[in-house]
Amino acid sequence: MITAQAIRNYGKKSGVDEIRITSARPFTEVSQRINEQIKNHLYLDSEHWHRRSVQKFCDVHSRLPDAKSIVAGCLCYLTDEPEDYTQPGKPHGLVARYTWRNHYLELKKRLHKLARFLQKEYRASYRVYSNGPIAEKPIAQRSGLGYYGKHSIIMNPVYGSWIVLGEIVTDIEIEPDKPLNIDCGKCKKCIEACPTKAITSPYIIDRRRCIQALTNWPGIIPEDILRVWSNRLYGCTTCQEVCPVNKKVKALEPRTKLGDVGSSLPLMEILGMDEQEYRSRYANNQLSRTWINFKAIQRNALVALGYLRDKTTLSVIKSFIKDDDEMLAKTSQWALDQF
Repeated sequence: MITAQAIRNYGKKSGVDEIRITSARPFTEVSQRINEQIKNHLYLDSEHWHRRSVQKFCDVHSRLPDAKSIVAGCLCYLTDEPEDYTQPGKPHGLVARYTWRNHYLELKKRLHKLARFLQKEYRASYRVYSNGPIAEKPIAQRSGLGYYGKHSIIMNPVYGSWIVLGEIVTDIEIEPDKPLNIDCGKCKKCIEACPTKAITSPYIIDRRRCIQALTNWPGIIPEDILRVWSNRLYGCTTCQEVCPVNKKVKALEPRTKLGDVGSSLPLMEILGMDEQEYRSRYANNQLSRTWINFKAIQRNALVALGYLRDKTTLSVIKSFIKDDDEMLAKTSQWALDQF
């Protein structure tokens, strides 16, 4: 059996912040939990679980039939950079920190380097993923890469939840690591801080109320959620920002230049683009991935303008009042009402 330590050592040389190993056995309990949450209508209709096989999602053999081990890795994305930019006439909408750059693609590149090492040294077959079609958080938990916070995000002891996850699924048998015997104790700061109360109980998220999920949902946002939306354009990290573990994590220099969009984007430009221009402008960032709904991004821009109440933007907001898209038309009316 190949030792996990040898893999971890080369992973570090490849630029992966932390490496852990687990077996490729299916995540049966996770599959049952997801199905229960689907039954309880905790997912948005745009998340397509009704068209995705939960069983395949929770079993890496659906991707590599001869899989024996999973190499789990993470990359920290916490950087010491300004988080907002706005001035009269040039309002910006906030982008969630993990999306400032394409950390997923960067981690995937680094994991590919490690995977090629496994192929060369051990004749391994492999598949590499990051933000991919397998159960990343359960893999991270079982491998000991991290543990679940009560916000249902993986917490690493060193980097907190400021990490993106990635995996190498391989057909070689590697000594597995053990899960961490850590949890959040009595802390409920993330639950208390969630602006929409989407964390209904520890580890349970009602994604119909989660701003992070709603920023890519093509629908009309309920009034009570609009009131706390702020000037977010994509994503929400409130539950992470209040976490005591996260507050102790040391900020790093930027890890990649891939897909660099920064902490915010100009709202007037977003509303003046068509979809082709939008996807071309941000081609290397996950903001332009095929599953990102462009109309939802424009809706978010209108919500942000309503929050900022910059009078120089009134003409642009009014231009959407009679838009053929009901979502954009009603959101623009809401934004105008805020003035």
